Amino acid sequence: MSSYDAQKAKDSAAQTAEHTKNVGAQKAGQAQDKAQGMGQAAKDKANEAGNFASEKANQASQATSDAAQTAKDKAVEGKDKTGSVLQQTGDKVMETLTNAKDAVLGNNK
Repeated sequence: MSSYDAQKAKDSAAQTAEHTKNVGAQKAGQAQDKAQGMGQAAKDKANEAGNFASEKANQASQATSDAAQTAKDKAVEGKDKTGSVLQQTGDKVMETLTNAKDAVLGNNK
């Protein structure tokens, strides 16, 4: 092999090495970009999941609050109804006692 052929082979090998290096760098850059995109997509999904969970927690909290208010309202309503029944019962007892007293004392109207 002549020195010209040797130099030609050396230059060809250098070009091939440079081309391979450039293709490798390009592919590495593409892989890095894709990995960054996937990382951002994962962050976005995590944020969406966090927002969804927070929204559901707020809805559950509101439902619990609404249920507690309804229970309180029912308790007040029951108390008021019980008070009314006791008042009516007391009035009837007083009326019955008054009628019995009048009957015994002869104060019939």
